Amino acid sequence: MSKFDKIFNSEDKCEATLTLEESVAAVALVAAEANSPDADADILESILWDSEIFAEYSENDMSAMFQKLAGIIATDGLGALFNTAWKSMPDELVLDTFAITAAMFVADGEVSQKHLAFLQEFQQVLGVEDEEAEEIIEDVVAAYSQVEDVEPDLDLDGPLYVSPEGNFSVPIPVDEQQGGRIDEEEGCVTFSDDFGVLLKIDYFPITGEAAELIESAGESAYLSSFLNTFIDGGILPKFANSKLLHTEYLEDEEAYFAVVDLPGGATLSVQENDGPLTRLDAYRGLMAFIADDFCYTVSCQRIYQNKEELGSLESEVEGIMNKIFEFIETVEFSPVE
Repeated sequence: MSKFDKIFNSEDKCEATLTLEESVAAVALVAAEANSPDADADILESILWDSEIFAEYSENDMSAMFQKLAGIIATDGLGALFNTAWKSMPDELVLDTFAITAAMFVADGEVSQKHLAFLQEFQQVLGVEDEEAEEIIEDVVAAYSQVEDVEPDLDLDGPLYVSPEGNFSVPIPVDEQQGGRIDEEEGCVTFSDDFGVLLKIDYFPITGEAAELIESAGESAYLSSFLNTFIDGGILPKFANSKLLHTEYLEDEEAYFAVVDLPGGATLSVQENDGPLTRLDAYRGLMAFIADDFCYTVSCQRIYQNKEELGSLESEVEGIMNKIFEFIETVEFSPVE
């Protein structure tokens, strides 16, 4: 199965045991990660709540399950989790699992050609016949097309974080039940959780020399200089073998975007063979822009355990950029009087 061989035909194993429910969730999660490295676990969780298989699950049960699966992926890899889950799954749940997986790829009332191509390969892994697979996909598209917003990226009616200066507010993007944390320092706030979510906002008011530089050099020159200095001075020196992978000025958005590779720079740690906790590797995306006399840098991370998990640099950059844009869309910027 081409690039998916290393996951679905892997011989990797793990010592963990999974319940029937955990096996269903695990297979769907592995499929999502294989097809879309930036897959959002919140989307899968929402779909699982709609399934009768998880009717008896509480929020704590769901949170504990995802934490368990994330731990297995971090320690043993996607292939090992798939093999363990597949071994534990009864035949009667295979079609349900394929339906749950297909539901993750419905967007704007359809499944894109890219995702359809993946599902065609994935059905072969599960042993689902073509006719059955086509019928399931049609049913899933019909069901989820009736919902205006399938992806619960953020609860826009949930609690808000308001910056001390009052220059922006944002719905809190992490859940306390999933280890969600909010860390504040002067000029920045970081949202993170036990599943590897990292969303950070750095900000400072533009006055004096900065304002004069923008006036003389222009926003694009200022933002590129600002973000490159921010990366060179505040990020790369903290991690051995780190490097800048990509930079780009986005003219339509008037923003400067960069991606860096940070070995050992993830916020998630794992323990192997009873050894010490070690931090995983991560790509980190950063986007700098100006809003209401403040310069902002919004960043997120893409965790990986080995390079084989990563897609092409182009696809990884696009996924990270989209994740940042999705987060920025939820932020309300306000001028400070």
